[in-house]
Amino acid sequence: MPVSRMTEARFNALGSWCRAAGTRSALKNATHMSADNEQILGATFLVIAIQQYRFVILTRDEHRRFQAFEVSPLFRTNRLAELALESRLQELSGSTDIEVPMAEKTIPGVQLFELLEKVTNLNPMFENLRDSLNPSAARQMLEEIEPWIKDKDGNLVRDFQTTGFDGRIWEIYLFAALTELDFKIDHTHQRPDFCLSKDNQKIFIEAVTANATDNKQVDIKGTSPPPPDDFWNYMENEMPKKFGSPLYSKMKMRYWEDEHVAGHPLILAIADFHAQSSMTWSHTAISIYLYGKGVEVRFDSEGNKYGVEKDVESHGKDDKPIVNFFDQPNAEHISAIMFSNAGTQAKFNRMGVLAGFGDPKVKLIRRGGLNDPSPGAFDPIIFEVDVEDPDYTEQWADEIEIYHNPKALNPILDDLFPEVTNFRLENGELIWRGPSPRVLFSQTRSVAYKDS
Repeated sequence: MPVSRMTEARFNALGSWCRAAGTRSALKNATHMSADNEQILGATFLVIAIQQYRFVILTRDEHRRFQAFEVSPLFRTNRLAELALESRLQELSGSTDIEVPMAEKTIPGVQLFELLEKVTNLNPMFENLRDSLNPSAARQMLEEIEPWIKDKDGNLVRDFQTTGFDGRIWEIYLFAALTELDFKIDHTHQRPDFCLSKDNQKIFIEAVTANATDNKQVDIKGTSPPPPDDFWNYMENEMPKKFGSPLYSKMKMRYWEDEHVAGHPLILAIADFHAQSSMTWSHTAISIYLYGKGVEVRFDSEGNKYGVEKDVESHGKDDKPIVNFFDQPNAEHISAIMFSNAGTQAKFNRMGVLAGFGDPKVKLIRRGGLNDPSPGAFDPIIFEVDVEDPDYTEQWADEIEIYHNPKALNPILDDLFPEVTNFRLENGELIWRGPSPRVLFSQTRSVAYKDS
């Protein structure tokens, strides 16, 4: 059977989950190939430190995970490595006796779409993901990730299929993003959700979501509602309740007292699912609630809108004020708050399409806003793009924001998350650093064409 070239996005979607932590900064992807209908994968890499190349070959183990089973010697050029890889894949094509090394006591991952017994209250979002044409790329992407997901509390699949769909897909998104960010994930401890290490630094993350107060299921067929009419009042006084309640509940868990967590940075990672599409506009409120840094909207002499930072000391009603999160008792044990408005089914759908997954009759259009780097700019730069545009790229961690606690007992070092947007309070002013332009918000529209 012939050897085929494949895109980096597809190779990563299939085979990057086994990649050892630390290798993404040491090795640069070069060429990607497959054989036997993608049952065997191969890739060449540049070893950055010595400017030479080697290849690696992968196949699936007994738990459906792609694992590396052969690594080549070094080559002076990538063309030599490519020729050697292609020749070796041809030799292996059709083999039935490839031995894949398995770690001792390796257990299988989860099966997200295999219905559990006696489950009757299926979440409509789960049913849509499982059965519909439009999210077929997301479904295939999740099927590639699920063998790597550990069910630490025994409820992950049940939650995903029923009442906890949003929270569980948020956790799976975090797993994908943190893996891409080159962290080693340790599953030894039951809590917090993620025990991580990178460059001899340990860090811990607990995932949490802001949910509807009445646990009402989202109407997935309805149109997305607009932001609140009294937008800035809602951001300053209502959204702090939405974020504050779940964050306070996690604070009461006192993870920092656990022996393995004590003395290390602890992050609470929150996503907003309190209303349909609320994550497309609620990100504005997170810095207001955490730091008490709001925005006063003004207009210049020519009618152009601009914003001036203002202090917001408390939120909500005067008789029940909500204190800024980082000023609350015990908040010094929380090193930062992580936020993303992209930990949703739409993200998995886009990443799946980029990898070539899903029904080819489905078209994805992403529309949203980018930050405007112009001095004094207030409104975002609106964009609309076909996800299959050859110039379009996207990574798992693109939309992650980290809000560092200025009073943290265990602050996060600057070099731990260089690829994402980092917010810090410096001399009383909220400053962000990271890639620009960056996506502030977006929605993804899917269209299924009847004719090819």
